[in-house]
Amino acid sequence: MKKKILASVVGAVVIWSGATAYISSNTEKHLNNYLTKSNKIYANNGMKMSLVSFEKGFVNSHAKVSLDFIAPEIKKELGEVFKLPIVMDYEIENGPILFKNGLALGASRIDSKVNINNLLVNQDELKKFVKEDIIFDTHMLIDFKNHLQYQGKSNQIVLNGDSAKFTIEPLEIEGDMNVETLAGTMNMMTKSIQGEMGTDGKMKLENIVLNANIKKFFENGFYIGNFDMEVGNFTLKNPNDSQDIKNAKLKLAMDIDKNGSDLVDTNLKLNFDVGDTKLPPELNFIKNVAVNYGLNGTKIDAWLAFQDTIKEVQKKQKIILEKSLSKDKKEQQKVFKELENMQLELQNKMVLLLSDFLVKDKTTFDLKANLNGNQGIASFDIKYVGDEKLPKTINELEAKFKQELLNWVALNIDVKLDKSLVNKLPQELQSQLSMARMTGMLQDNNSSYGFNANYVSKKLMINGQDKSSMLMFLEGGI
Repeated sequence: MKKKILASVVGAVVIWSGATAYISSNTEKHLNNYLTKSNKIYANNGMKMSLVSFEKGFVNSHAKVSLDFIAPEIKKELGEVFKLPIVMDYEIENGPILFKNGLALGASRIDSKVNINNLLVNQDELKKFVKEDIIFDTHMLIDFKNHLQYQGKSNQIVLNGDSAKFTIEPLEIEGDMNVETLAGTMNMMTKSIQGEMGTDGKMKLENIVLNANIKKFFENGFYIGNFDMEVGNFTLKNPNDSQDIKNAKLKLAMDIDKNGSDLVDTNLKLNFDVGDTKLPPELNFIKNVAVNYGLNGTKIDAWLAFQDTIKEVQKKQKIILEKSLSKDKKEQQKVFKELENMQLELQNKMVLLLSDFLVKDKTTFDLKANLNGNQGIASFDIKYVGDEKLPKTINELEAKFKQELLNWVALNIDVKLDKSLVNKLPQELQSQLSMARMTGMLQDNNSSYGFNANYVSKKLMINGQDKSSMLMFLEGGI
């Protein structure tokens, strides 16, 4: 029995030892993979991350990662503030059994503590405004399926100036990420940012939240995913301006989602609630504004080409900007000419890319605005119904657009205004709406006024009446 127990213990130790050795080597592989992918994404932004060292241990390992800026103009500016390259230290505990900070199972646990003050060239200058060091702690756990869970938290940050003081409550970050694909989620929040300016100026932002869900990252930086940001309460008292903001709320969301196998839908949503803010008399009817924008049914390949074009332009811009540093007048004139040619080249590429975005009967542009909930609603929807294949030269595309515009689009516009809202509008605007009712452009629908315009296949309907004759001047093109 004792031999069996001993054999079992020895066997368990051997298995644990082998797993630990394997995992420690894989952590370095994951780290290199992350740096390689990140560099491809951010290369044209002038950033580069490198693995400075990886000291592999049996139970614990230590890694150093540097962040540098390769673009001379960026490096020069940031180098006056930060010690470049910025080097970050990571303490790694190798799995499969993790003991530090509580017993857990996983491939590895990675901890890091960054003191922002130590990264600065002139620490004494910062200490004039920030008495306490700015510390950011991160804790990461990689499981056996290549998923990384992470948490981070800063301390409270207090900034003191000559006549201003700002207090930022601890910033908290948590999320997860696939270390192979970089897809994952991120949630970041702080309870409040408060400021006191001068004798009577005050600012307060509460419950600031930023969420991200990246479903797919492409190597050129394009992604499929969702972002949303919320400021739960915003108050601003400005001593130099009678217009203050009190208990306002802001929400912003951006969604980029796949539509089938080869199309993309892009939507942007903005919602602003004025709260207890006292607006100027001519605007005091506004309580809430919501705007939704959508560009849907566009080709994903066109988005990737667009991203590549932007990165190519950024690369050329950096080269030209470096040349512009020359004091030679002839060289500067050449630089201006290069910039002019680059702008013309970009304009031509963008026009051609536009034709690659469009898909017959699927590409739509939607814009909708709501005022005070549903008291005022305006929507504008346009669909591409033109040719499946468009010309590939600028001149041909321009000529076709001028001649066949009416065959390219289907359009719908809807406007609805509650009478309770109209009665609160400025008198001048009420007069304009009254004129629109008299000419039939605005319909009286008992409790609201409305307008509808619909166009498809060279037929224009306005408020249910055929107004196609209004298009006669466009029949021959524009």
